[in-house]
Order: sequence, then C-alpha cells, then structure tokens
Amino acid sequence: MPAISAATERQFLSTVAPCIPDLRRYAVSLTRNRADADDLIQETLLRAALKLHLWQPGSNIVAWLIVMMRRLHLSKFVTGKRNQTEMVSIEGWDLPSPPNQTDTIELRELEDRWPTLSRSHRDVLRLVAINGASYEEASEHLQVPIGTIRSRLARARTALRGEDRAVH
Repeated sequence: MPAISAATERQFLSTVAPCIPDLRRYAVSLTRNRADADDLIQETLLRAALKLHLWQPGSNIVAWLIVMMRRLHLSKFVTGKRNQTEMVSIEGWDLPSPPNQTDTIELRELEDRWPTLSRSHRDVLRLVAINGASYEEASEHLQVPIGTIRSRLARARTALRGEDRAVH
C-alpha cells in the first residue's frame, strides 16, 4: 500500500466529515436499526481509511463511500446474519421444571402399559416415536409396507394412551 501524504489525509478527512450525516441516513435505511447503522458507518469509515490509496481526489467521495457501505452491508450484515447467534434474555427461556404429580402418574401408567403391547407395536414405537426414524426407514427396517407402519403406530399410541376401546 503506497504511503499517503499528510495533505491527502487532511483533504480526505475534511471531505469525509461532512458526508457522515448522509452516510448515517443511508446506513439506517439499509439496516433499519440504529445500532447496526452505527456499526456499518464505523466499518465503512475504517475500510475507507484502509483503502484511501484507491480514492481519487476530486472524485465523488459520497458515491465512493456509499458503494463501499452497500457492499459491506450485503457481505457482512445480510449474508452474515444467517450465521450469527442471537442473544435471548433468560426471561424468554423455558427452564426445565421438576415433574409434577400428574406427569409422574402418567409416566408410571406408560411404564405399566409398555409390556402389554405386542412386540410389533413396541418395535414401531421404538423406531419412529423414540429414535425418530421416518416411516420409510421403519418400513425398510421391519420389512413391512409403510401403511402397516402407520396403522401399527396409530394402534400402539392408542393402546399407550389407555384408549383400547374401538373408536366408531
């Protein structure tokens, strides 16, 4: 990077300072957020200072800065947002709570009903409901048609809920 004369630097700074309000308006229109707009302005001015050797004195500095800002926004703030984590306050979390009495009773009833299921019902429940296999995977593993997987799963779930009576 070629050395920049002090005169060129002073001229750049005196030229950039009046552009900041225009840059701020454009940054807010891009980001729709004041904090992100301030970050974008800072990144743009930093990039402009690093790329000062590319600026031609006498050219339209506002256009040069806006093009730089738009490219930064697109590369960092738009495509980069997909990979950024978002801060969530702890008040927004669903914290685990100890099981209540009803949950404990329902779990015991489920444990009591599990051995009463046929082996084919237990197998399909274990594959699909517990291990998360797709119907197709369960069909291949158990070597039965997908329709059989669906009906066994429905009957097994009904039996586990204690709804053994036929539904008409």
